Amino acid sequence: MNLRWDLQLQDTLSFSDESNNDYKRIESDFGGLGSLIVVLHSKDSLQNYTTAKSLAQMLRKDPLVHFVDFETDTDYYTRHCLLYIDESDLDSTINRIRPIRDKFISRNNPFYVDLDAGLDSSTEKEIEFRVNDLQEKYARIMNRSHSNPDGTIRVVEIYPTHPLTDLKASRELLSQTSTYLSAIIQGGDVQSYFTGKVFETIRRGRTLLPEAQLAGGLTALIILLLFVVNFYRQPQLIFISSVATALPIVYTLALASLLYGRINLYTLLLAIILPGQACQIVNHVYKRYFEERARNLSPQLCIESAILGIGPSTCASSCIMASLFACMMFVPLPGLQELAILGSLGTLINWMVTLLVATALLRVFQKSRPFSVNSFKINPSSHKVTLLPHRLNVVLIAIVSIISLVCLVYGGSNLKFFYDFSKTEIKKTTGTADSLLAQTGFPQYDPIIVETTSAEASTELYRNFEQLKKKGAIPNVQKMYTLAKTVPHASVSREQKLDTLEAFAKGIDVKDLDEKQKKAYDFMAEALSNRKVDDEDLPDNVKVKFSDKNGNRGVFSFIFHNIDPDDGLACRRLNENLDKIRGPEKEGILMTGEPVVRATVLDLILKNLDKTLWIGSFLVWFFLLMFYNRFSRAIFTLLPSVFAISWLLILIRLLGIELSFYSSLAFPLIIGASVDGSLQLWSAFYTKQAGTAITVLQTKFFGILLSQAASFIASFSLIISSHPGLRSIGQVLLLGLACIALAQFTTFPLIAGILDNYRIWKKKKESK
Repeated sequence: MNLRWDLQLQDTLSFSDESNNDYKRIESDFGGLGSLIVVLHSKDSLQNYTTAKSLAQMLRKDPLVHFVDFETDTDYYTRHCLLYIDESDLDSTINRIRPIRDKFISRNNPFYVDLDAGLDSSTEKEIEFRVNDLQEKYARIMNRSHSNPDGTIRVVEIYPTHPLTDLKASRELLSQTSTYLSAIIQGGDVQSYFTGKVFETIRRGRTLLPEAQLAGGLTALIILLLFVVNFYRQPQLIFISSVATALPIVYTLALASLLYGRINLYTLLLAIILPGQACQIVNHVYKRYFEERARNLSPQLCIESAILGIGPSTCASSCIMASLFACMMFVPLPGLQELAILGSLGTLINWMVTLLVATALLRVFQKSRPFSVNSFKINPSSHKVTLLPHRLNVVLIAIVSIISLVCLVYGGSNLKFFYDFSKTEIKKTTGTADSLLAQTGFPQYDPIIVETTSAEASTELYRNFEQLKKKGAIPNVQKMYTLAKTVPHASVSREQKLDTLEAFAKGIDVKDLDEKQKKAYDFMAEALSNRKVDDEDLPDNVKVKFSDKNGNRGVFSFIFHNIDPDDGLACRRLNENLDKIRGPEKEGILMTGEPVVRATVLDLILKNLDKTLWIGSFLVWFFLLMFYNRFSRAIFTLLPSVFAISWLLILIRLLGIELSFYSSLAFPLIIGASVDGSLQLWSAFYTKQAGTAITVLQTKFFGILLSQAASFIASFSLIISSHPGLRSIGQVLLLGLACIALAQFTTFPLIAGILDNYRIWKKKKESK
């Protein structure tokens, strides 16, 4: 009940107590790396502004809020516009003033005669003093950052103090903001809408959490239905099976709470996968128990026989599954490593607790009055099936082997992998807030946030950025803003141009200017008088953006890119560009942002997943050798898994399924799950040499089919998810489990049939 649900992709980059992760450290110093955006819409621009101002004043006192931004800094930039405008616009201003200055000088020159004085000329209009045009140009750009030109749309940007993925705090912030707005508006003609990353986080939580509960409930319901169908004649077994299946996942979630205190996007899979595995173990125990009870043995002996008969094979399959989970530790993605640790421990807990609880409850319920048992099976005596001829058996297994080899080579050689995050993440829904936001100049995506140890380090980083930009070495990076960059430091050429402009302005007699020109002249004179500024003169909201929560000024910088964040390959290229900006001395320079998070996840998974598959496959082989202590038996048990993987690969290619970094995680799970059925079949085959492959298949068919059905539950639960990434895992997992079931029920009788024919031939030869 106390588990925290961290279901964002960035949460997988760190453990809950990780301190060396860029995202976590920047979020700790900066505040939530995303904002709650309130869009106000009213026909009355003044009322719109006063509503935004009142809301900002209330929120600034709230401990949940780091800072609020709602108004532009027009006054500041107007007073210092000549220090910020492009030098080309400065040249244009000088060229406009030069003729006016020359005209005033000429008028005061007694030797100057204007021959065109009586002509109707438009020259005076063409050279009109229009410095105010620049004012309008830059003021219009600035005004549109948090509002539209007429002020009927106003944007309030709220940055939280808490981490973005703290759902409880985010919900509290949204609720508090709504309460403030209701008190301010009080029936006024102002409409409010919400958007932004905080709002999207809440929306995704509202989507994923109920879905996770639904998937868990659906898994439990289907497993319960399987138990009801199988044990409807013995209702006691329904209860026993349900308890034995439920307890291991409860213990695993408790372990997650103790170790990490959370469930992340990957460990969420355990709540669906582990109950299916527990159901398999329960089914195998009961199957063996049923067989022993059919021989009229006492419940105590039946229980002992079930544990001794099923314990080793289920232990081997559980160890194989646990080792596949453990191999995910080779992917240095903390969220996936949580899955590795919890998955391994959960699988072993599954085996131990399920065996212990199922058999203990069986003994308790049969202590006073043993009940008879029934199971679904085909009676071999009533359905005679003979072995295939030896040659036909050999030919068929040879054909299957060749086809599987072709499928493995052809299907595995050209698997399609897509990097489009729009197909793997929950899409942001657009609404009224976004359409209104588009009418302003408010940026539609977040920049890369950079944290350095000091303002001087940020300045040095900016110098490196400028050098790389001039060389064309960082094509995916457009601009970089630091506090030093925000405070204008006039270049030599700008200073010379400002000196020229000031000299021209002094050569103009203000008395001879008309009202419009005088207003423009006053604007220019004020701008020229404010040529010396430093970071103390900057507006408070600007200083806060570049400072951390402790007031250390200038430690943050912002980088704007030109890529689509949904393009995973472009994210990886951008990440390479950012590494160049960091330079060889990366210590103390932290960077994060949506493209960085996505590039990091891709790099960590794709560069290391093959280690998981290779080492996991080796461990499967190792545990099979340990279990059988015979090379040939391990090979026979492993062959159905190899066939199943080859068939899965060709199906993926033929169906045009593109793998993502999510769906690729299904392969270790498929490899781990592929051995259980084969182990049960071959264990029964080797322990009952009196029978044949056909009789073993007849007695084990329904039990293994039920176990496979339990494994399918996880796939169906994932497929209904609205998260495209989780849905893709379910899709590949479903195909893989179908191939496993088909391979086990087709290749086992063929291979075991060859062994039976050989055994029969050998006995005949010995009898002669």
